Amino acid sequence: MSKTRVFIYGSCVSRDTFEHLDPERFELVAYVARQSALSAYTRPVELMPPPTLESQFQQRMVSGDFASSLRPQIAAAATGTDLVLVDLVDERLGAYLLPDGSVITRSIELIQSGSEQYLPQGAQHLAFGTQQHFEYWQTAIGYIGERLRHYLPQATVVLLDIPWAEWSETGEQTPDSFGVPARDANVVFQSYAQVAAQALGGQVITLDPSEVTSSPTHPWGDAPFHYAEHVYLNIVKRLTGTEGRVIWGAGATRTTTADLPAQAAPVQAAPERVAPERVAVRERAAGAAQAAPTAPGGAAQAAAAPLRRLEGGPNFLIAGTQRGGTLWLQHQLNHHPHLHVAKDSTPFFSQPGRITNDDEILKFLKPYTSGTKPLRGHRSPGYFLVADPKSKFSTPRKQDTAAAIRDMLDPNAPVLLSLRNPVERAISAYWRHFSDADIELGAGIFQTPTRLGIVDRGFYRRHYEGWARTLGPERLHVLVFDDLVDRPRQYLQEALGALRVNDAPEFWAALKPRVKVGHVGWLPQFKKQSPITAQEIAALHALYADDIRFMEELLGRKLPKWHNVGRLIKQYTAEGK
Repeated sequence: MSKTRVFIYGSCVSRDTFEHLDPERFELVAYVARQSALSAYTRPVELMPPPTLESQFQQRMVSGDFASSLRPQIAAAATGTDLVLVDLVDERLGAYLLPDGSVITRSIELIQSGSEQYLPQGAQHLAFGTQQHFEYWQTAIGYIGERLRHYLPQATVVLLDIPWAEWSETGEQTPDSFGVPARDANVVFQSYAQVAAQALGGQVITLDPSEVTSSPTHPWGDAPFHYAEHVYLNIVKRLTGTEGRVIWGAGATRTTTADLPAQAAPVQAAPERVAPERVAVRERAAGAAQAAPTAPGGAAQAAAAPLRRLEGGPNFLIAGTQRGGTLWLQHQLNHHPHLHVAKDSTPFFSQPGRITNDDEILKFLKPYTSGTKPLRGHRSPGYFLVADPKSKFSTPRKQDTAAAIRDMLDPNAPVLLSLRNPVERAISAYWRHFSDADIELGAGIFQTPTRLGIVDRGFYRRHYEGWARTLGPERLHVLVFDDLVDRPRQYLQEALGALRVNDAPEFWAALKPRVKVGHVGWLPQFKKQSPITAQEIAALHALYADDIRFMEELLGRKLPKWHNVGRLIKQYTAEGK
């Protein structure tokens, strides 16, 4: 029986809960602490080095904070994580926003090392609980939730929303943490926990304050978030449905509590998954189905299992392209009394391991089972892509996405394709991947990894013709991003027409047509020194010339903005600015 592989993003609450789990059933694959969501969301710190600390564990965590290490660690754990445990204790001291837009978590280590005194001039303290911190943090935790869903769609995410203890098990009032009493902290944490629960899209384990006491003899000291052992055992019972192990009190299974392993177990695929089931983590019975056979490259061969038609799932699709306004379209359509687009945009039809797995199919269908609206939509802008092995820009796909949509969705389900000027889309994708730390600033667009699809996704003729052959052109409805920006009502009217739904007064009354183009808060200063050159923009336009002509013929209209290379150079290059 393989172990449940656990990824911890948090601090003492998740750490001590893990230590009370049965080591024969659970193993740690990654541990990220002392790193605010704000730090994980932004660029690595370059304006100052991390402090030098005596503890190897503390050094590793603080250095990870400066490196914004959560993002690459989530990606590295993509195939080797079953359960993600999250708590928010490390947010309590706020963070520092540095002049270049990077962020340092205000951790105890930063304070005690004295490094807090040597922050770059202009550093701004974002205090926990302030409006500025909360608004910025909402965006950051939302981004982390998206990244978890993208890289770990098979893992269960559990937020441990455990209140700080106001009283210890000895009946004494708990000490303040940096001048903040438990009662006041719990009021502030409540808002953050509500946002985190929605952003992470996972399960939440919480306890009533009457169930929570601290322990003055806790191995890590007396604090309102260092609980008595019965609290951790209660959390484990709610998490797994089984009893946890006693490690500190009478009947302890070990005599001392050491730090978690200096190096977590390497993430690797197991022959049999122990999958978390809802909140509780259950062991699979002996003889459970084995994982799908793998191809020489390690990819699961989905072709061996026939695809089945989904019942009760989505009956229309918003497919793309990336950076083409699909999220805005989703938000607006959800105001319509007859339309519901599921919030989760995690790819399904392009994932061989999901479309043939009964558990993954049930998970995909869950958002559509409780709704009452007749038209149910699924959005994933990464779908609209057909590989071409002859193209140096193309990365072969393991799954024919259009074929999976044809075989699994309602055969009459319309597909909305919101497309943007392919040159502008490539530039936008470049900056998005830069903000995700997938590429370095000096890399030109044509030097970016082909796996990112920054150039390849703009070959609209190839992608459209491939989908039209598989799905039928009558199911494909192209919307133009320019219309979304300039004429949002007309854009939405075309979307409603494609979905064959009538106008609804309440829809237009609730509509928020103003288009707010979102970006990461620290990106504009990097865009001012943009490495994108006029030559690259001209080369992209030449590369996509046939695709632009094709789209004009398909739509029966001219797209003048798509030909205006001068405007793009002025807007997106350093020399143009």
